[in-house]
Amino acid sequence: MWTDLVLARNLEIYVTVALSLTFGVLGILDVVEPRAVAAATLGTLALLAVSNVGSRHRLDDLTRSVNAAVQADVPIDRVLAVKAPALDDDLRAATDIRLVGVTLSRTVRDLVGSLDRRLRAGAVLRVVVIDPDSSAPLQAVARTLGVTSPAFYQPRVASTIDILAALGSLPGSAGRIEIRLLPYVPTFGMYLVDPQTPDGRIYVELYQHRSLKPNPCFNLRADRDGRWYAFFLEQFDILWDSARPVPLAPTIS
Repeated sequence: MWTDLVLARNLEIYVTVALSLTFGVLGILDVVEPRAVAAATLGTLALLAVSNVGSRHRLDDLTRSVNAAVQADVPIDRVLAVKAPALDDDLRAATDIRLVGVTLSRTVRDLVGSLDRRLRAGAVLRVVVIDPDSSAPLQAVARTLGVTSPAFYQPRVASTIDILAALGSLPGSAGRIEIRLLPYVPTFGMYLVDPQTPDGRIYVELYQHRSLKPNPCFNLRADRDGRWYAFFLEQFDILWDSARPVPLAPTIS
């Protein structure tokens, strides 16, 4: 209240309150005539009406400003990053983790500690990578600079599967790991964290054609990006249904 008075904000509200209390007390004590109280009441209502009109105009101005900002051209640099997310903070309490990539050998290796902790807490991890026994490695060679043989991808996919299988077999792991192999190269990688919850996150990494530059990435939030969030969540389901499962050894508890 003191801040409002010093800055001369919302003065009409405080004047209305003061007048209402004053004439209410005077009316109860019969200090003024009922006609005077009625007139004061009408005056107070008029002051409230003026205040509401002013507030509505300010709200309309704010709405126009917000709409103009939303519809304005936004530089792509505000949307795209040039580095894949670290994910460790996002995975701290995740129960549903989904990864899509070509081989994901580096990603799985970097996240092995976080994935281990989440699996011990009962999380479900689903991973999609390319099938080394399909034409996918040949497709990957055609679009990757510096790689000349499909054999380049086979040990990397095998490494990802071996690391995940080892994680799933560790004592005390209460979660579940599912791996599937895709018969073609996905056009983008994805990292989904609790994607079916209101706080879900999806990170999308756009793959390039014959370039060694960092892949552009962007993130989607379930509570903000409804249409496109649903689109990429559906894309995961399509990729998952298009891939063949890899049988893993039973988890040792």
